[in-house]
Amino acid sequence: MNTMRRITIVALVMALVAIPTAAFALDDAATDTEPVVTDLPIRDAVRDAVTDHRERDLSAIKARALETINKQLEALSRLRAAIGNSRHITGAHSGQLLGDIGRATGGLESLARRIEAATTLEELRELIEQIDDFKIKQVLAPKTHQVIASDSLVYATGKLERFAEKLETVIARFEEAGYDVDEATSLLEEMKEHTSEGYRLGAPVAGNVIGLQASDWPDPAEGILTSGRADLRAAGGNVKSAHHNGVAIVKFLRSLTDGTDVDLGRSDVAPTDS
Repeated sequence: MNTMRRITIVALVMALVAIPTAAFALDDAATDTEPVVTDLPIRDAVRDAVTDHRERDLSAIKARALETINKQLEALSRLRAAIGNSRHITGAHSGQLLGDIGRATGGLESLARRIEAATTLEELRELIEQIDDFKIKQVLAPKTHQVIASDSLVYATGKLERFAEKLETVIARFEEAGYDVDEATSLLEEMKEHTSEGYRLGAPVAGNVIGLQASDWPDPAEGILTSGRADLRAAGGNVKSAHHNGVAIVKFLRSLTDGTDVDLGRSDVAPTDS
């Protein structure tokens, strides 16, 4: 009896010791197939969980990438609107910029479709890296604004030149009438100098930047755009000064006679918005 009891206890102990090894075996090549069969549902659940996690990761990454592309497309729409709203951009410049914007839009839309169709993280990573290849913020946006500004400055300086010609005629009338117009003459010379300098700085910018492409970033695009921005700022300052000179001349001439002896009608000498 005692012998049988000892045998039974030893058997139970051996069975208990063996249970963990069998229950948690993960070796597909195990000779005892029962633990593997018992383990399959667990492994499938883990695999399903990993797959589901990856799919959620893919969806989240895709959503962020598509949001980035949408922001780029919105920026392109704003550039298109800026061109449409510009009263002074030339037809040639408008057509060239709209062509660049159209190609960038098509490229981003195609990239968005490829991102939506991506099935692996590796594929998605490669596609996402291409979003910045279009260099919207770095090249296309600044060059568009600089072309618009440059063409506007060309228009403004032309308008100031015509204004200066009218002022010159009126100053001559005052001089013939015996008035001292030295101050007006000096202001007019300053006006012409500012106008000329504004044109010299601002006019070439459009031609310098409009041909820049995404592949030109950072060199030479960054340097050219930086110079263009500085030239446009300086040109704008000169145009503003020229306009102030013109207004000062009109005020000075009117102060001489209160507008009674010489025709200084606003339609003759004052700048207009047309």
